[in-house]
Amino acid sequence: MRTASWLVLSAGLLAACQPSGSNDAPAGTTEVTPGSGKIVFIRVDSITNQYEALADKLDALQTKMSEAEQRQNERIAAFQRDVQNFQRRAQSGQMAPRDIGQEQERLAGREQGLVEERDRVLGELQTEQLQLMAGFEKNVKAVLAEIQDEFGYDYILNYSPGTGVLMVNDAFDITPEVVKRLNALPASDLDAAVEEAEDEVADDAATDGE
Repeated sequence: MRTASWLVLSAGLLAACQPSGSNDAPAGTTEVTPGSGKIVFIRVDSITNQYEALADKLDALQTKMSEAEQRQNERIAAFQRDVQNFQRRAQSGQMAPRDIGQEQERLAGREQGLVEERDRVLGELQTEQLQLMAGFEKNVKAVLAEIQDEFGYDYILNYSPGTGVLMVNDAFDITPEVVKRLNALPASDLDAAVEEAEDEVADDAATDGE
């Protein structure tokens, strides 16, 4: 799971500040150089794909999702076998009317339990996904703030579909520099950012539920 198309880091500006420093030469596409102009951009999808700590966690999350899906499918298959067995017994006259009613109630309760378990697991995985991406966003913004402070950029834009940025000059793409700095961070930094994001995600979920 190396991509996360559902992530939108920003709909427009990711950072802005008052002008500072000089701007004598454009930035290169592989590293940031001092005085590189006041407007630069990043490609969030590329950062998502190339941030190694994030990719590892997304792979682990995908594995959990696949395992949860397999377990749910096994439970559903077992339930369907029991339903078919009940139908055969009921239709062949092997069950008294009272027993049929009781078995129908039992199967209905079991079916409801399957639905509730599916929703619970799905909710937990979605929350974990949101927390992971919120932690990722925190780390990206921290790196962007560092770069902005270091080189005096006025604006750092996100050039991705749906952001409203239509055309760019690749000379002002600082994505490689952002990726380099992110990958230089200890993996524990992402863990810490995810932990910080847990309360925020929980608060957002509570607000949505009101």
